[in-house]
Amino acid sequence: MMMTEASFYSGCLYWARFAELCRAKGEAPEAVLAGLVRQEVQRRGTKSGFVTGGPLLLRLRLLVAEALAEARDWVSLQAALRRRGLRLVPADDGLILADHCTATQLCSLSSAGIGHAALTRRFGTGFPGWRPATAARPGFAVQP
Repeated sequence: MMMTEASFYSGCLYWARFAELCRAKGEAPEAVLAGLVRQEVQRRGTKSGFVTGGPLLLRLRLLVAEALAEARDWVSLQAALRRRGLRLVPADDGLILADHCTATQLCSLSSAGIGHAALTRRFGTGFPGWRPATAARPGFAVQP
């Protein structure tokens, strides 16, 4: 693959901390950035723009698993996700894992390791205020 040189501006403290974190793991900051750019291009190239694989999806799955270990209900799950910079948002046919601050949609909750149905069984109720789009279509029964 041909490479190109790219320069950009970054806050000095952010770059210094980023470089420190990379070197602590034995990685070159430039290589990590190149990987992030590649992942972002792949993510944006997907139909939905969702994360579909790779280290980022693995990290999201781990964060969701950690949050689930603490959760007793939907409210405590949202709080645990918030502490990890994430949140759940309803979509037509499921729940979406999103960045808490920017609301950028990252992946479906099921892609992150657990679906709405499993959590409904666990918590005894569905996600507050969410109703699947399929329930409104003719021929689909709404289950309490």
